[in-house]
Amino acid sequence: MLTASAAMRGADYSDANFNYKYNKSQKFARVESTKKKTATSLTIPSKITVDGVSYPVTQIGDYALSDLHSLKSVTIPSSVTEIRSGAFSNCYELRSVTIPSKVTKISADCFSMCLELSEVNLPKNLVEIEEGAFMYCGKIDIINWPSKLAKVGDYAFYASKLPLLVALPAACVEVGEEAFRATDVESFQLPSSMTSIGRMAFADNDKLKGVTMPASVGTIGDYAFFGNDEITEVTMPQTIGRLGESMFERCDKLNHVIWSPSQSVVPKRTFFECYELEWITLPDHVTSIGELAFSECYQLREFHFPAQLKTIGDYAFNDSNLGEVVFPTGLTKIGAWAFNANSRLETLTIPASVTEIGANAFNNNPHLDIVRVENVTPPVLGDDGFNQYTYFSALLVVPEQSVMAYRRAGEWCNFQYINTRPTGVDVIQEDGEASGREGIFYDLQGRKASGSHGLLIDARTRRKVLISE
Repeated sequence: MLTASAAMRGADYSDANFNYKYNKSQKFARVESTKKKTATSLTIPSKITVDGVSYPVTQIGDYALSDLHSLKSVTIPSSVTEIRSGAFSNCYELRSVTIPSKVTKISADCFSMCLELSEVNLPKNLVEIEEGAFMYCGKIDIINWPSKLAKVGDYAFYASKLPLLVALPAACVEVGEEAFRATDVESFQLPSSMTSIGRMAFADNDKLKGVTMPASVGTIGDYAFFGNDEITEVTMPQTIGRLGESMFERCDKLNHVIWSPSQSVVPKRTFFECYELEWITLPDHVTSIGELAFSECYQLREFHFPAQLKTIGDYAFNDSNLGEVVFPTGLTKIGAWAFNANSRLETLTIPASVTEIGANAFNNNPHLDIVRVENVTPPVLGDDGFNQYTYFSALLVVPEQSVMAYRRAGEWCNFQYINTRPTGVDVIQEDGEASGREGIFYDLQGRKASGSHGLLIDARTRRKVLISE
């Protein structure tokens, strides 16, 4: 039995404008190409007649009218039910297009690189826009969103200009990878029915100020809202099935966030380089903060650590600006560089539950003055867990019975002052042997020093402290 595709390959027809394939048994025709390579306007006929038999034109073939660089307008008849991949791709001058109502799918790359395309009339029965269908269409000012549209495919509108507001219909359940990346949209409204937001789906939208996120969504992919410079606030949905990494990375002006109560993990790089992030609420059941999650959030001066938090990843708060850190009881691990370069940090209490602190975890905190560690057994402390200035000047406070253990533990032994440190010299009773002398020299531990190096206590006032040469 002859298949339809075989029949199409064997039946050719041409008129003055187009080349066709036609199917004798099923009685339909497809536009394969045009003879008018430099035409500025084309009208596709609704039917062709071959040997006295009419064949309705129902298809426009793969890349059939692509690369027509002078084409500005095209009329597609209502008989067309299918427009195949790349059919009008690289038609740089095409200004507008009306797609017949019987078309249910815009095929891959169909109108990609139509640089002057400004008006798109999508058919009312459309259910899917495939991969790259309108990619690099830089001037779309008018576009409708049919009520039956269920899926916007990967790269569908990548680097295209769209109207300022895009309100996807209630039927839309899926937005693919990079589908709306790098558009000029200011606001997206996503329906409550949506179940999947792809990787980088709404990334790099320089003008995006707001996103109405669905009340419940199954998956939000990695980098979904990456690099949106104008977003200032985000309220996440109540329920999210899976949350990807780097979701708001490099959203420079993001100021405050209400986290989804369904999520117990802050994935890595979620708010990396959100320079203006100042306020965020995390529910107490959050157990993990991932690598680089809040790194370089320079305005993050206060942060409530969730009560059930267990682990803080590498670089999690690196180069932020926290002034106070109150860890919850139950925290077990603090990653490498986790709190590096928080210049306002002055005191620190590490609960007894912490067993591991990574390398450079609290390095480069010049004002850190008191470090309290409640664990009787010294936690594992990575290389340069604190910087040299902290080791030489800060007071390490540990359980009284553990002082010797900390003095012997790697890295912890670098602290010069464990549990006690000199606080200065006020009144010192003069030693009988020193009667008649101008003063007595004491070292930094308050002990009488030999020679003439140390602190010189004036024997007459017993209060005046002079630094000996």
